[in-house]
Amino acid sequence: MSAALEFAFWLSVALVAYTYAVYPAVMLALRAVTARADTKPAVAEARRDWPAVDVVIAAYNEEAHVIERLTNLLGQRYPSDRLRVLLGSDGSSDATVARARALGSDRIEIHSFGRRGKASVLNDLIAAAHAPVIVLSDANTSFDPDAIAHLVRAFDEPTVGAVVGELRLTAATGDNQDSAYWSLERRLKEAESRIGGLLGANGAIYALRRELYEPLPADTIIDDFVIGMRISAGGHRVVYTPAALAIEETPAGMDSEFRRRIRIGIGNYQALFRYPQFLTKTSWGTRFTYVSHKILRWFTPHLLILALLCSAALWGSPVYRTLCVLQLAGYALVLTAFTVRDRVELPRILRLPVFLLALNAAFATAFWRYLTGVQGGAWTRSAR
Repeated sequence: MSAALEFAFWLSVALVAYTYAVYPAVMLALRAVTARADTKPAVAEARRDWPAVDVVIAAYNEEAHVIERLTNLLGQRYPSDRLRVLLGSDGSSDATVARARALGSDRIEIHSFGRRGKASVLNDLIAAAHAPVIVLSDANTSFDPDAIAHLVRAFDEPTVGAVVGELRLTAATGDNQDSAYWSLERRLKEAESRIGGLLGANGAIYALRRELYEPLPADTIIDDFVIGMRISAGGHRVVYTPAALAIEETPAGMDSEFRRRIRIGIGNYQALFRYPQFLTKTSWGTRFTYVSHKILRWFTPHLLILALLCSAALWGSPVYRTLCVLQLAGYALVLTAFTVRDRVELPRILRLPVFLLALNAAFATAFWRYLTGVQGGAWTRSAR
């Protein structure tokens, strides 16, 4: 029995270390090596055969951002006669629709729906689209002027089914660990794309061939991930294009981010169990990154709990007793820092552990809610 407990303890520790340290180190090294050989200029060159593009945005109570967002899209350096915006309001109770209509642009098509959920809105908007290329984004995102042109260029390669742009997060105030974490995620996405293992899409900025879109089940939570992975499972490539740049502000505080992470976590487990083809029909590169980057992280709370329980069960051994005490002390320290984070400025050395604790607590909560059927209700906008 003790041998099995020791094996379970070290396996749990090894898997957590692999997904959070070893895998990122290997992929970043690969990115650095392959980047040296990549001399292709990232320019949106002039061309005469730009395809028509429909930009699709599902919005809920975005009156504070909708004018700026639509103006940003209409200002793209892309042929104006080939760029159209489809905005769908999912039962907004504010002035989102009125403000969008006030722009009076014939390049904007506005759909006002009852409250049904984002997936249903996306299904209807894309069904109403006519362009061969669909660009999807959020209502609070801002595109670089050449972003759409960079996305479209990637479709020159016939095997490409979807293109993911680069999202950079900005913090309204102070140091933001979510922004720092996302900076690492961006570099990992680029490395994963280079080995043909890019995972899903990034809802703020991505594009796809309209013919490859499959309507989503109405209860889909992480639509961008599911859309991109379905395209991968269908045998088409999903590629990353850092030159297609978008900017978005992070949520106002950790509490808001924690709630958002719970909802995303529920969507992660929903996608994992609903779509086994993401592990059976995608490329080997995608399977490798899916397990290494996603699945192991989604189950990190389970692995950490298992490691703690195993070390506690091995309390009679001085080594495992010490390891158990160190785990408990570490969790107590980080939890204390988390509870006082709004009242005192945390030392920099504690900020990342606090963020990771919150992230994994959100995953644990999400897993429990997924199992019990408490799926978090309808999507809502984060305070920004």
